[in-house]
Amino acid sequence: MPTIEKENYLKALYKFDERGEGVTVTALSRLFAVSKSTVSNMLKEMVKLGLVETEAYKPIHLTDEGRQIAIEIVAKHRLIETFLVQVMGFEPDHVHQIAEELEHVRQPDFFKRMNEMLGDFSHDPHGTPIPNHDF
Repeated sequence: MPTIEKENYLKALYKFDERGEGVTVTALSRLFAVSKSTVSNMLKEMVKLGLVETEAYKPIHLTDEGRQIAIEIVAKHRLIETFLVQVMGFEPDHVHQIAEELEHVRQPDFFKRMNEMLGDFSHDPHGTPIPNHDF
């Protein structure tokens, strides 16, 4: 399983793709507020792990394995946000940071139980689709 930092990169790449935007080193550099060389080094590690594909002057793409991990992380995040609003009574604009921390929990039973408690929710509290994922 990738590190939390790599998971955050995968999630970012997935969200760019979800919006139909090609993602570049510059875009990731801005998003994470790090240097382009830091992004390039991270991407090199992720290429070695088989999570992303890169070509000079081309957008960065998730591999099938990278996409599966990204979907899981995004699904966890959006499920957590939904749980915090629907079950715990948080306001939708106060749940993002909590979800950012909890999305990295690696206990599938935690998310299966959360999903069971919620029932069928297809969208998070912000109206964004929750990707289908079998935790």
